[in-house]
Amino acid sequence: MEIAEFIQLARAEPALQFLIIGGYAVAAHGHTRATFDVDFLVRRAEREAWCSRVGAAGLKLFGESNAFAQFLQPQGGDGLDLMFVDESTFDRMWQSSDECDFGGSSARVPCLDHLLALKLHALKQALPHRTSRDAEDVETLARRNGLNLSEPRYQELFLKYGSQALYDTFLRLLRNP
Repeated sequence: MEIAEFIQLARAEPALQFLIIGGYAVAAHGHTRATFDVDFLVRRAEREAWCSRVGAAGLKLFGESNAFAQFLQPQGGDGLDLMFVDESTFDRMWQSSDECDFGGSSARVPCLDHLLALKLHALKQALPHRTSRDAEDVETLARRNGLNLSEPRYQELFLKYGSQALYDTFLRLLRNP
């Protein structure tokens, strides 16, 4: 399955709402990079429906936590990662999301600020396999979108979802071309 097929899987009746996050969302906001899976942000209350639907499509669960479920295609191809959030978080992100085209299928991605918040939260976890990619995403998204991180709203975003150290680091990075 490719991204357009994952989108269509979500739209099967009854349709399940989702936001595309991860590498495809980063690309939608101006920073194309390699990605080897499709990431959906979904409502935690729909976890069972999502897992059932994805399993029925032939994908195999290979990793799971309270916040995530990761699936692989047995025949190879992009995996699917589901990130589960509470209703209020999903609704807030949905309301500010943007519609984008993915291989002929449209889907919503978080607005830039919400995508940055997700990336900052991931960076705050300091997971070795993610840190360099997420840091590059934040830096490149800020540069490509002409963000002035010294604006109070970005400082608040960094302090809420990241840390003072991350904020200081990105301020230094973005002062240099």
